[in-house]
Amino acid sequence: MPRLDMLTENTPGGGEFVDNIPSAPTAGQWQRPGRRPAKRNRAWEKAHRPYRYVNVPLELREQVAALAEHLVVTADEVARAFLEYGLNCLDEKTLKFHSRPNPYGRKMTLFPRDQEPGWREANSTPVEPPTRRKKKSSGEKKTYPAVSYRLPASLHNQLCGVAVEFEAPLGEVVTLFLQHSLNAYRKGNLALQPHPVTVRMTLTGSER
Repeated sequence: MPRLDMLTENTPGGGEFVDNIPSAPTAGQWQRPGRRPAKRNRAWEKAHRPYRYVNVPLELREQVAALAEHLVVTADEVARAFLEYGLNCLDEKTLKFHSRPNPYGRKMTLFPRDQEPGWREANSTPVEPPTRRKKKSSGEKKTYPAVSYRLPASLHNQLCGVAVEFEAPLGEVVTLFLQHSLNAYRKGNLALQPHPVTVRMTLTGSER
């Protein structure tokens, strides 16, 4: 027959000692009707919203992520440091952009910059508008290499300004900045210094 301890002696539901154990002042309040969990402060997420940049090569994104893992920081912080460094190099003219037309993306326009009309009166034989050929579906959706980084809005706006100034896609501007900064890091011209952040303690419960 198993030996009973002082808490279970004499009564099946527990002894007199169980009834005398005081309850914590907050016992039962977690499931109290009408109690709501505290609202999380999302000020940082609002100030650092994710921005999506298209046509950033996968290999370059993986190198940024690998460096972030090595430094024990997020990829967003490495990308931010690289993009800020690229903008600084552009301002100091140590990095130069040379934009040129894309031969694979060039199209005609009916409304040039001098605002000439895109139409004129004609008196010729009727013309049948061409029909667009349907592209055969290969069964696979065409995907574009893209990445999202949480950046300050001011930094994103500066990147957009550079893209507008050089009439280049935003993703290509981001790619050039990331690649330039990564090369500078490899050569030792750019140093990244991680700093510790304040960590708040939390409580976890476990049963014995």
